[in-house]
Amino acid sequence: MSRVSILKTIGRLAALGLLLLSSVGPWFADTHPATEETCTAPLVWVGDGYCACLIYLIDGYRQVSAGSISLSWFDLPPLLPILFTLLLFLGRNHRFLWYFHLTAWFLVAVYSLFWFIVGWSSGQELFLWGAGFCGVVAVALLVGGILIALRQPDKDRGLLLQ
Repeated sequence: MSRVSILKTIGRLAALGLLLLSSVGPWFADTHPATEETCTAPLVWVGDGYCACLIYLIDGYRQVSAGSISLSWFDLPPLLPILFTLLLFLGRNHRFLWYFHLTAWFLVAVYSLFWFIVGWSSGQELFLWGAGFCGVVAVALLVGGILIALRQPDKDRGLLLQ
């Protein structure tokens, strides 16, 4: 394996690890009317007569695995990079897997940054750091992957996939 290939593998594994780390942070917020006195931990007071329950991505997947709720299409984008990165590692030298890998990271970047911006701009000053961190990791992986692809000489383009 070449040095570039090893660095790409380490970068992809690091991105997967950071994606898993971001799943322990808040991604969604469920707000409801309440008074400041009735809003006790684990709920968060957001002001203007509202209290919020912060929902963590990992807790949502735990509920799915326990069978209490079902996994919908809406919950799939954070799982796609895991699936396609593993397929990329197992199915070497297939350019279409590399495209699927980048597409999955693009979808999770859009998905997570959407929820981060919605939480931030809701006017309730919620900081959904799990979603924001995931978006930053996804964008960094996309930019790094594309820059490496552009810097590879034509004869070494096959190294992109390894």
